Amino acid sequence: MSRRFFLKVLIALGLGAYFPKLAQAERLDELHAPQDDYEPLTNIKFLRQIVTRDCRSSRTLMWQADAAENFSVEWQLVGEEAAHFSEVERNDLIFSCALKNLKPASLYKFRIVSGARATSWQDLRTAGDGEFQMLIFADSQCEHYEVWQRTAEAAQKNFPDAELVTVVGDLVDNGEADYQWRAWHAAAAKLLAGKIFAPVMGNHECYGVDWFNALPVGYLNQFALPDNGGKNLGGYFYSFDYGAAHFFILNTQFAELEKFHPNLQAAQEYFFRRDAANANRPWKIVLMHKDIYDYARDDFNDIAEKFLELFDELEIDLVFTGHLHTYRNRGKIFARKKSSRGTTYILCGRAGDQKYVEPHSTIDDVSFKNLREEPESFIVLNVSATEINLTAQTVDGEILDTERILK
Repeated sequence: MSRRFFLKVLIALGLGAYFPKLAQAERLDELHAPQDDYEPLTNIKFLRQIVTRDCRSSRTLMWQADAAENFSVEWQLVGEEAAHFSEVERNDLIFSCALKNLKPASLYKFRIVSGARATSWQDLRTAGDGEFQMLIFADSQCEHYEVWQRTAEAAQKNFPDAELVTVVGDLVDNGEADYQWRAWHAAAAKLLAGKIFAPVMGNHECYGVDWFNALPVGYLNQFALPDNGGKNLGGYFYSFDYGAAHFFILNTQFAELEKFHPNLQAAQEYFFRRDAANANRPWKIVLMHKDIYDYARDDFNDIAEKFLELFDELEIDLVFTGHLHTYRNRGKIFARKKSSRGTTYILCGRAGDQKYVEPHSTIDDVSFKNLREEPESFIVLNVSATEINLTAQTVDGEILDTERILK
């Protein structure tokens, strides 16, 4: 007897009250007509849509609340009369709901329900297989998160149709400081409304409140990420399809995590090779935090030692990094040399208020003319099956760089 049939028998016999959780789960699977007489549900904070392995058919919704409640998510394909309820999981006061079996390239709406109260309807758009626009930020860590908010809202205002957003590490200054996560989410609220977020772990996510190296518990609690199959490494690295691209989110925190996860490199390389072999999108793009270059030595660094040959071997098209708080375009590099073929390397500028100054180098094709006055910036990526167009611009609208990459 199947679980579903068993539940239906329970309810038909009036025994649902003796198995309330099972009976509720069955009701959540049923189609129904949405009602309009809910009272407002106003204690939902930091609502975000998190990337899944296949963004065409699934989505993870997450939010926070001041107290534990029996939440569920009501969702509906726009244009259809029937709606669904889905169950919610709770980790402390952070809630998540996985929506599955969605239709590609479709518009849905959803709302969070608790008893007789509900939020307003929110938009959810699934990915297709073709072109899309993406916003890329790095190092949003701040002392004052008004700077991150200004950067995020400038990008949202100028590129409201972007579907996908990432911050390539160091989202916050201290990964175990809860007030920093609250400030980060509040500043990103307009940017993330209706968009899909694909976070990348940075070294600052691996610091405890005492500033010693620590497990990235705060980061992992904030974002329920696609499974990578690694033992005790869920959320540390992952991959996903979006439109015409396959993305690899890699972890560069070897120094910070060495005593906790000495197997990080081996597990990640195994995942990376296997995943790249199965990727079936026109573009292969890597997002990771620490950069491949040491400007003090004017040479490739230890991160390059772990990844550069792999990127050549696996024919990665683009690599985006952060960590150095400055924008640089290196063009294509192959076999550790500037080349007309190979992988394009982009070092993203900072989105927060922590300023560094790295010297110019011959490896850079593009860098800001006055490094001591380099402002906050972000990248807009337009991806189709045949080409990628990149624009890097400052928070005030100055264009730092444009790049066109043909497949």
